[in-house]
Amino acid sequence: MNLHGLRKFFTGRCFWVITFLALCTRSTYSQVTDCIVPGGDWRDTNGKLIAATEGGIIKVGDLYYLWGMDRSANNYAFVGINLYSSPDLKNWTFVNQILKKSSHPDLDNDAVIERAKLLHNEKTGQFVMWMHYEGHNAYKIAEVAYATCSTVGGDYTFKGHFRPMDIDSRDINVYQDDDGKAYLICTTFGNQNVSLFELDNNYTSIVKEVYRGSASTDMECEGHAIIKQGGYYFWLMSWCTGWDFNDNHYFYATKLSGPWTAGGRIAVENTHTYESQVGFAVTVKGSDTTTFLYTGDRWSVSNYSMSRIVMLPVTVSGTKLSVGWQDQYSLDVKTGRWAAGARDFQDGVYTISAKHSGFVLGTNGSAVQQQTPSGATTQQWRIQNIGASHFKITSVANSKVMDVSGASREVGAKILNYEWGDAYNQKWQLIDCGDGYFRMVSVNTLGKTLEISGGSKNTGIDAVLGNFAYRDHQLVRFTLVNADFQSGKSYAIVNRGSGKVLDCGTGAPKTALTQQALNRQAQQVWKLEELYNGYFKITSYSSKRSLDNGSKADNSASIIVDTITNTFSQQWQIVPVEKNFYKIVNRFSGKLLDNLDNVVDNGNPIIQYSDYSSTNTNQQWEFVPVDEVSVKSPAYNRVEKTMLKHSEYYDLRGRLIASEKRSGNNRVLSKGIYFVKQNSFPVIKNGCFEK
Repeated sequence: MNLHGLRKFFTGRCFWVITFLALCTRSTYSQVTDCIVPGGDWRDTNGKLIAATEGGIIKVGDLYYLWGMDRSANNYAFVGINLYSSPDLKNWTFVNQILKKSSHPDLDNDAVIERAKLLHNEKTGQFVMWMHYEGHNAYKIAEVAYATCSTVGGDYTFKGHFRPMDIDSRDINVYQDDDGKAYLICTTFGNQNVSLFELDNNYTSIVKEVYRGSASTDMECEGHAIIKQGGYYFWLMSWCTGWDFNDNHYFYATKLSGPWTAGGRIAVENTHTYESQVGFAVTVKGSDTTTFLYTGDRWSVSNYSMSRIVMLPVTVSGTKLSVGWQDQYSLDVKTGRWAAGARDFQDGVYTISAKHSGFVLGTNGSAVQQQTPSGATTQQWRIQNIGASHFKITSVANSKVMDVSGASREVGAKILNYEWGDAYNQKWQLIDCGDGYFRMVSVNTLGKTLEISGGSKNTGIDAVLGNFAYRDHQLVRFTLVNADFQSGKSYAIVNRGSGKVLDCGTGAPKTALTQQALNRQAQQVWKLEELYNGYFKITSYSSKRSLDNGSKADNSASIIVDTITNTFSQQWQIVPVEKNFYKIVNRFSGKLLDNLDNVVDNGNPIIQYSDYSSTNTNQQWEFVPVDEVSVKSPAYNRVEKTMLKHSEYYDLRGRLIASEKRSGNNRVLSKGIYFVKQNSFPVIKNGCFEK
């Protein structure tokens, strides 16, 4: 029987076992998150979506507390304010609904409450929550309200509502200075002014108005926040555009009472502050440095439960302040240091399949439709990360992009295939919804997503805009199209510079990788598993442990194998350099798999390093196919020194190495893994042959 026959014989049995093992492995993945994903679907430690918009984060003791409005029922009227705790700003545990509509009659019966903000008064021990109060006649009451509690996570007592100094107030925030004084920030006089009020020693009443900015100085605003760094106060503000996003800006001053000087935009121009509105600023004081985190709300209008938190590091230098976009980033709250992660979907060709039907998105030349998979280029899409949370999605067949007809924001608007014009309606946000599925959010539509019209399972049905609700016809899967490697297959991973392969040695947990000459041993065989999010898990054939960067952000950190988890440290993006060669990018760090200093010797360490040159061959890798021998670990319990009777031995490429009929039963094989055909019945022996 030839190698083709061996493959055919084992296809059914091996497929079932491999699938079973993959399912078992996924069910044991850790739920720990090691990176922050701005605008993503944040989930608590029980797997539930975090519902906390318009809130903020405060540190009490060793824990951070995230609070915000509960709009999980797609409600605009007040339901409650949720509180979550975290030791690291990444993994959140639900604590309590600290204020409920049942807490006081003035909060019930469809009252409108917005932008709750917390202060901790260390002198009194009290926690004071301020909020924008509209009662049952929104936006005419224009008051502030407050509630108090003796613990951060307890049930707060609603104390009342009023206009500060008899001035109408809408969007609010709070600021606590280094000297312990607290301030209430209010958008006032019909959103044409902003007022900074000093609070009393209890943080429960107004003492005086410290500063008032006006439209004449471009300080009319809605959302806002204040931070202090290097002797300057920075006041971040959103322009008055209602639910629409805008390019938020900032002012700076040496005193809260002013004068305040305009500093410019806080984010990249025309990105609308990455589709968010400033709502809070988090201070992370570490042993090495202090990091500030911009915290903005990404509204999903008329679909409020889909509103998300955009939290990003702030960079301050002198009087310059900026917020750059990160697809994900790591943050060490102990040191205060943060580091950028990888850029998602850097550049690759994918099929995009609908969950409900299994059909793929294709183009008929003018419209994007659901089609029966055929492998045609009309069903293949190049996804390119163009920064600022935006992606460009181009048909391989005609180089036209996905485009919302007429730049519409309305449900039912058709998705077209159109010439690129760098317009908002041609840009998309790709939001991971879990289990390998995404939603495709059209930029500048306030949360509208691509869906298959009517949820139809027929071919030729148009893709349109819809309000997202985790329905199957709104969820898509991205599958990489690449002839050089495939998910579920095994490979030797060869460094272009040295010609040596990745080797995991004993494969014990946290074993550091080296390069070695190819020697047919199982520790040099790696299985690829596509995660359908632009990343792969790369697992050692011998140890069943995954390639991992150890959750390190630094250059020169060792690459290891470790127990399989769902953390970003074990996710790798395979990015083309040129034919047959690829960069392998770690999601946690954004750094590349690297053969240290391009040394050619066996045993040279494999590390991660910044992508410093496309011509450096020590950061380029080739995937050489290796046929799978067994689904079991080749850490065998016995050693065979002579060949089995009536047997033939094939290497991993299917080449006949030896035959007992030709060589006799005293033939000794070198150490390695082999296909064994015995007594005209093909079997795979779990044997390691040694001299």
